[in-house]
Amino acid sequence: MSDKFDTLNEISEYIRRINSKMLLLKLIVKAKSEYDKYDYEAGRRSLIEAYMINKKSPVVLRGLGCINQYMGKWKSAARYFKKALKYSDKKEVEYALLGVLYYVQDKLEEAIEYFNLALDNNDSYDYAYEGRNQAMLENHLRITDLQNTLKKNIF
Repeated sequence: MSDKFDTLNEISEYIRRINSKMLLLKLIVKAKSEYDKYDYEAGRRSLIEAYMINKKSPVVLRGLGCINQYMGKWKSAARYFKKALKYSDKKEVEYALLGVLYYVQDKLEEAIEYFNLALDNNDSYDYAYEGRNQAMLENHLRITDLQNTLKKNIF
């Protein structure tokens, strides 16, 4: 009798895990839809609900980072991206997202650093090459502008 009871418990636990994953997926899809409609607050609420189901999901953590970034909550976005790094199998994604986060804040040195970390993890990640090259170009143009300004003011 205890074997049947154990089997029923295993089946019940399996069904609970499946239901939890389905709810998580539903909330992620809902958040993406809200994000696409520029309803960042609703998307954030859906992702927070998903986070309460699975606090280690890199997809949920990335989503929370992106939503916070678009809402201008830079520190919160960085915290979520860095937390996602702990659980992600594709760390180049989080590093590139951190690179973009620093790029949009005009922190080009930090952006380049994170894009390089993304490339260290996956040297064929084109997104990181594009981001790094753009940040390096803008950094170079700033230096050139500064040099030209100094030349004009000195001479």
